[in-house]
Amino acid sequence: MNRHVTKMAAILSLSLTFTMIGQTAEAKTTKFVALKKGMNNARVLEVEKMLDALKFDYKLKVDKLYNANTVYNVKRFQKKYKLKQTGVVNQATYSKLKQVYTASKKPATKPKPQPKPSTPSKPSEQTPAATLTLGSTGERVKDLQSMLSVLGYKVTATGTYDDSTRFAVMLFQSRNKQTLTGEADAKTYNAIADAYKHHKDDSSKPGTTTPSPATPPSDNNSSQNSGSGQNSNAQVPLPAELTADEKEMVQLVNQERTSKGLAPYQVDMQLTKVARVKAQEMVDKGYFSHTSPTYGSPFQMMETFGINYRAAAENIAQNQTVSGAHQMFMNSSGHKANIMSSTYDYVGIAVVNGGPYGKTFVQMFLKK
Repeated sequence: MNRHVTKMAAILSLSLTFTMIGQTAEAKTTKFVALKKGMNNARVLEVEKMLDALKFDYKLKVDKLYNANTVYNVKRFQKKYKLKQTGVVNQATYSKLKQVYTASKKPATKPKPQPKPSTPSKPSEQTPAATLTLGSTGERVKDLQSMLSVLGYKVTATGTYDDSTRFAVMLFQSRNKQTLTGEADAKTYNAIADAYKHHKDDSSKPGTTTPSPATPPSDNNSSQNSGSGQNSNAQVPLPAELTADEKEMVQLVNQERTSKGLAPYQVDMQLTKVARVKAQEMVDKGYFSHTSPTYGSPFQMMETFGINYRAAAENIAQNQTVSGAHQMFMNSSGHKANIMSSTYDYVGIAVVNGGPYGKTFVQMFLKK
């Protein structure tokens, strides 16, 4: 049984820092107490205010509560300033945050007058001044969307950095072995611009064809057993125990299958419960990976819960909406292959609220 695993976003490793606070009989010493998820105090509030002022503010609430969104924004800060990305504010992170925040408050010195260039350069030829994120607008966003569209990604050049743009950027990052953030920082923007330039150069050469974007590694955690698809448009009854989000995703998956003449997946509630455990654990423990720190691989986890199978696979995602996650899966060949496979007969789908993008999704597929 060959099992392959592909990630849709960066794997987050969770480390715990234990700080021992001690004192001698002669004098008391106060050591810096690392801030981490779950804490609620004045220093957390101070850190949140500094993060907010420095624009590390994705879904951040300045409320003294160190939650998953605080962890996410701390990691972004640590990444930018080349600190260890733990999501924990230790002494080094706190000092750097304080230094950057203080520097940002100083009045900027007036630059020396520069002669005006005779011909202004186009916005698309300049390095973006700021990272483009969900909700960003402007000509640079429109340029980015236009380049992604030419490269074969499903994006419309509207000038607003929407969900479809973030999915396309994540997919580009995955295919080019970059950290999956869904944000177009200078590195990602320039890489997309380079790919666009090479695409245009290649397409202008006579007698050549332009290859489609590289296919990401397959997410098939399955055996090589072959199965026969059935041409069926039958509606599958949805168990009442499914949540509204889970029902919606099952329907989207089966609509894709029946539109291609494949039999719809049957819902396996035992498998659904395993998928829910996996999704909830990713939210609670702050990781994003096919490998659970508690249960191991998806296959080991299924076996632990007493599920027998001849072939199996798993898709995972984090997104704000069911339709957004589904689009992400269908835009990735490896994940789409699991959804459209004729090998599997059963599916278990979990949608759990939580994670840096709002919801966490786990799809498990089985051939019994």
